[in-house]
Amino acid sequence: MQVINTLIEESFRYTGEKMDLYRRRDEIGEIMEIVAYCRNDLVGETLKYQDKIWEIPVQEGITFVEWLYENKGNGSAEDRRRLLEAFSKGEMTLLDETFPLEETAEKKTIAVALGDFPDAVCSQQDYIQKRRDILASIRNVREYELFMRSCFVNSCFAEGILSEMKHIPHFPDRAKEITRALGILNDRAIELYRQYSNRLEEAMKILASLLRRECAPDPGHADDLIFSFTYSEQLEGKTEERHKEIECQPHFKLIHPGSDLRIYFYWCDETVGAGERVLVGRIGRHPY
Repeated sequence: MQVINTLIEESFRYTGEKMDLYRRRDEIGEIMEIVAYCRNDLVGETLKYQDKIWEIPVQEGITFVEWLYENKGNGSAEDRRRLLEAFSKGEMTLLDETFPLEETAEKKTIAVALGDFPDAVCSQQDYIQKRRDILASIRNVREYELFMRSCFVNSCFAEGILSEMKHIPHFPDRAKEITRALGILNDRAIELYRQYSNRLEEAMKILASLLRRECAPDPGHADDLIFSFTYSEQLEGKTEERHKEIECQPHFKLIHPGSDLRIYFYWCDETVGAGERVLVGRIGRHPY
């Protein structure tokens, strides 16, 4: 899946309510968070803009290029610095005008705006949800697996996780629920683990209530719930790939309590994901 992130240049135009960019500091902060998400190693995208951005009036009598490069008009020095850095470091890149933006099954566009704007996202939370909506619409399980990592950057997925996902029956009908469950794990698991590290049954109850599906441990089959994860380690100035086997016993039961469709996970690991990412061991049938 190819995603083109396009900036709505017109959203920078000043209005009676938004008279200058100093009053839009929060909105600039939001768009910078979207840019940062796009530059995450698991995403590797940029925010595309068109040349017309430079001539958009951001304050009466002052264009964006004058505001940014000539320090004209009202605005914070930090906002100017952050935007300049985004342009200069290639985090925001010029859109090739000959590139077709029409959406296809393999190519989607996400419109990004400075502040509220029709048919566009203006916060990182809404941007991530848009990516996950695209993910949930993917019908091919291989394409889903490739794209899902960019939608859950606080998650680590076990090696070969696709091998079991390929056996999920009626996958297109299950993609939406799988996406929702992975989103809840990605967004809440680490936080809940830290809060309830001595009472993980409470953390699982909260996860279950969020998804409205059963979330429980499986101690009787612990030996069958060990999965291999890849991580990187710095040795003598070189990055070495390492592997670690981790038991992923807690699991969601998707669709209904008797369903064979499950997501096995572990809260976090100090080596894999540096304690900052939830580990997803298996998506599919129970392995025993």
